[in-house]
Amino acid sequence: MDVRLPDGTVLQNVPDGMSKADLVAKLKTNGYDTSSLEPAAVVAGKELNSMPRQIGLTARYGLEGLANSAQLITEPLRYVTDKFAPDRTQSLSDVVAGNKPQPKSTPLGVQATKLADWLGLPQPQGANERVIGDATRLVAGAGGISGAASLAGPATSALQFVGKNAEPVYQGASAKLAQMFAANPMQQISSAAGAGLAGGASKEAGGSETGQAISALVGGAIGGKAPDIASGTVNLAKRLFNVGMNQQQLDVKISDVLRQTGVDYSQVPERIKQSLRQEMSGALNADKELNPEAISRLIAFREAGVTPTRGMISQNPVQITKEQNLAKMGANSSDSGLQGLALIQNRNNERLIGNLNTLGANRGNTLNAGERVTSSVLGTQAGLRGAEQSAWDAAKASPCYKQPISAQAISDINGALGEQGLMPFMNPTISKYMEAFQKGQPFTPQDYRNLQSMLSRETAKGGNEGAAASLAARILRDADLRPAGFVNGANTPVSSGMAASIRNADVSAEDAISAVNRARGATRTAYAYEDSNPLVRSVLSGGSTSDPQRIAQRFVIGGTAQEAEDLVRQVGPQGLPAIKDAILANLKSKAVSGASDETAKFSQSAFNKALNDIGERKLSILFAPEELRALRNNARVAALMQSQPVGSAVNNSNSGALLLGRGLDFLNQVPVVGPMVGPALKNIQISYGNSQAQKVLPGLLADQEKLPAWQKLMAPGAAIGGLLSAP
Repeated sequence: MDVRLPDGTVLQNVPDGMSKADLVAKLKTNGYDTSSLEPAAVVAGKELNSMPRQIGLTARYGLEGLANSAQLITEPLRYVTDKFAPDRTQSLSDVVAGNKPQPKSTPLGVQATKLADWLGLPQPQGANERVIGDATRLVAGAGGISGAASLAGPATSALQFVGKNAEPVYQGASAKLAQMFAANPMQQISSAAGAGLAGGASKEAGGSETGQAISALVGGAIGGKAPDIASGTVNLAKRLFNVGMNQQQLDVKISDVLRQTGVDYSQVPERIKQSLRQEMSGALNADKELNPEAISRLIAFREAGVTPTRGMISQNPVQITKEQNLAKMGANSSDSGLQGLALIQNRNNERLIGNLNTLGANRGNTLNAGERVTSSVLGTQAGLRGAEQSAWDAAKASPCYKQPISAQAISDINGALGEQGLMPFMNPTISKYMEAFQKGQPFTPQDYRNLQSMLSRETAKGGNEGAAASLAARILRDADLRPAGFVNGANTPVSSGMAASIRNADVSAEDAISAVNRARGATRTAYAYEDSNPLVRSVLSGGSTSDPQRIAQRFVIGGTAQEAEDLVRQVGPQGLPAIKDAILANLKSKAVSGASDETAKFSQSAFNKALNDIGERKLSILFAPEELRALRNNARVAALMQSQPVGSAVNNSNSGALLLGRGLDFLNQVPVVGPMVGPALKNIQISYGNSQAQKVLPGLLADQEKLPAWQKLMAPGAAIGGLLSAP
C-alpha cells in the first residue's frame, strides 16, 4: 500500500497491516523526522520536557553574551597585564629554548563558557540551536551595552571643561558615545537579534567570514526596522478595524497633553472640543506623540475662527518658509488653483479684524466716550450741589437761622493759617469779614454760609491763595457751631414761666443748628466728590483739560488701572459699553494703522503693543473674562500667523515668488513643450504645496529624532566586536 506523510511525501509499497508505531520506528531508524507523525500529547510532553534545557541554554547564551561584550574592555587590559607580567612558573627548558611565556589569564568569554560548563548548563546541539545561540548572545551583549551606556551617560555628561560664568564649553566624547549606545534600546536589541540570526545561518551554511559579516550586517539593518514595522502594522490594523478611543478616552488624552502647557481643557468650548476630537483621533488612536504647544495653538486658531496652516501650528521655520513663498508664487500666477494659501491669508486677515468688530470696535468712538464721562461727572456734581442747596434753603427757613452761633471756628482758622505761614495769602476781603466776628459781631448760620461761599470761590483760584482758602474751608466744615452754654444747665433759680421760655428757645436753636449741620454735611459731600480723584478734578477744572476728547484720551485710552476703577465707578454699568467700544476701536486703529476694513492689513506687532500698553490689570477691570480671553487669543493668533521664526528664509522682496509664478505663465506659451509641461508643474504645486500646507495634523505631532541606520547597529556591532576581540 501507499502512505502519504503530512509533508506530502508518498511512501510506496508499504507492507499491508504495518502499524503506525512500526512505521514511525522504521522511518526514525532511517533518519526521517517523525515529529509530525507523533500524537499531539507526545509532542506536547516533549515540549514540556525540553523547557529546562531551553532555560539552561538561555542562561548560557546570556552569560556568554555579556562576557563577550565586556571583552571590548577586558581584552586590552588583559593584553597589557599578560605582556608585562609573564607566568613565573615557566620551566628552565622553555627559557633555554626561547619559548614565550604562556598568558597568565584567559579571555573573559572563555571563562564564561567554562563557568557555564561547570554549572552544568546544556550546550547547543544542531544547527538551529547554534544559530539561536548566536542571536541570543548578541541580544544579551547589545542589551548589556545599551543598559551600561544609559547608566554611564549622566556620569560622563559631568566630565566637561568649564568656561567663564561656569558655562560648559566642551563635553567629552565619552558622554556623546554613551548617548548613542543608549539611544532606542529596542531597535538596538532587535538589530542584534537580526544580525545574530543572519550571521549564524550563514555560518551554518558554510559561508566565509566575509559572507558571515555581510549577512550579519544585512540582518542587523533589517532587525533594526522591526519595531517600526510592528508599530506601523498595529496602527494599520487599528485603522482598518476602526479600533480607537471613545470620546471620553480622547478627552482624557487631550486634557493630559494640554496640561503640560497650562491649558485647562474643561474651559475649552464644546464646539472646539468636537473639532479637536475629529482632527486628533487618528494620531491618538495610533499612539503618536503629540506636541502640547502645537495643540494649544490649534485651540487658539479654532476659537478665533481663523484657518491655520501646518507652519502656523508647528512654527517650523522651514515649513513657514515654504508656505509663505508658495503663497506669493500663487498670488503672482494667473492660475486660481495656485492661489489657495494667498486667499487663506486674506480671509484670516479679515477674520482678525472681524473679531474686534464683533466685540464692539466698529461701534467705538473716542469723542462719544469722553462726552459720556464728562456728562456723568457733571451730572453727579449737579446732583450733589442741588442737594446742598436744598439743605441750606431748609436751614435758612428755620426761625433761628440768624441767631448767634459759636465763632470759635474763626479763631481756629487764623491760628492754623499762622502756623502754616499762609496768613499773608488769605484774601483781604475774607480776612476783614472774619475779623468783624472776632471783634464782637454775632456769628450766625447765615454768616457761616456766606463765609463758606467766599472760601469756595477763593479755593478754585489755586496757588497759595487757594491753599489758604482751602485750609480755612476745611476747618470751617468741621467746626462745632454750638454756642457756649447752649443748653441752660445752671443752678440759678428761675420761675416756671422763665424756665419754659428758655426751654423753647433752646429747642428752636437746636433745630436751627441741626438744619445747618445737615446743610454742612451736604457741602462736605459735594466738596469730597469734586476732589475725589484726578478724573473728576480734570472734568471740573473748566480749562482745556476738561474737553471731552482730552478726557477720553487721558482716562479712557490712557490712564492707570486705579484711574480705570474710578472710571468704571463713575460711568456705571450703563456707561461702560461706550468705554469698552472706544478702547476696542483704538486697538483696531493701531492694528490696521487707521485704514478702513476693506483695505486694512492687520499688524500683530502693533496690536500686541497697543494691548500691552493698556496693561493686563486695566483690561481685566474694564472687560469681562471671556472678552479679555478673546482679545488675547486674537493677539496670539495674529502673532502665529505672521511669525517668521529664526531659521525661516521668507523671500520678503517677493521677487522670487513673482519670478516663479510668472515663469509658469510664460512656460505655457512655449509651443508643444509648454502645454505638456506647464500643467504638470502647476499640478505639483497645487497637490503638494497647497494641500500639504493645509493638513495641520502633521504639525501637531512632536518631532521624533530618527536614529541613523549606522547608529542602530552600534550596540550589536560592539557585541560582535567583543565576541571577536579575544585572540
